[in-house]
Amino acid sequence: MILIFTDNEQLDLELSKKIDNSRVVYYPDYILEENEATVLIATIQPNKYNFKDFMYKVRSKNIQVILLLEDENVKELKDALTLGIYDLIFDPFSTDDIINCIKSPAPFSKISNYIKDLLELETN
Repeated sequence: MILIFTDNEQLDLELSKKIDNSRVVYYPDYILEENEATVLIATIQPNKYNFKDFMYKVRSKNIQVILLLEDENVKELKDALTLGIYDLIFDPFSTDDIINCIKSPAPFSKISNYIKDLLELETN
């Protein structure tokens, strides 16, 4: 099951039409109760949980998260990377970008520069 949690009605509709075995979700508790989800397509949106706590609970269920972000400067990027969320898609993006991410999750090499900066590593 692929859960769509974007808080963008048009995007939700487009994705649900293009992705088999998907469901649009409006409440974070539903995601945490779902036992058959394999992927969560999500934006950072206000809910009763803070971002880090919510994503920790989601990742603890071994759910792949595809996080849709405005840009590389969002403060939650550090928390996302720490929690093993490597499928990051920055605006502007298309539904095809999201579908490709479902089919081919990001390798570590795709996000390694973000990790390097996060950990302040030198790569010489």
